[in-house]
Amino acid sequence: MMLTAGLLYLALFALAARMQRHKPVLLDAWQRRPFVAHLEMAGWALLALSLLSLGLAADPGKALVTWVGLLALLGGAIMLGMTYRPALPRIGVPVAALMIPLGLMTAF
Repeated sequence: MMLTAGLLYLALFALAARMQRHKPVLLDAWQRRPFVAHLEMAGWALLALSLLSLGLAADPGKALVTWVGLLALLGGAIMLGMTYRPALPRIGVPVAALMIPLGLMTAF
């Protein structure tokens, strides 16, 4: 679950950061870097990986429902963070990146 949540947060952040409207808010000084052009592809790849990470779950039906719930929850958290405190979604990126190895360690 932690692995899926970390991958999903990073995917949604990358997809939002690639949008012209959200780029100044989410990337700030990083928006002129060369990797920004590849954020959309990385976002979709991370979204697919988050869905594939459900293969580690014992019950695929519950895992899929959990993924859809996390998709709405994390998307709403990023959206509300951009609206009220633009620095808040940026703080979530290292937290989500830390959740991925921790989720891998607890999955096995």
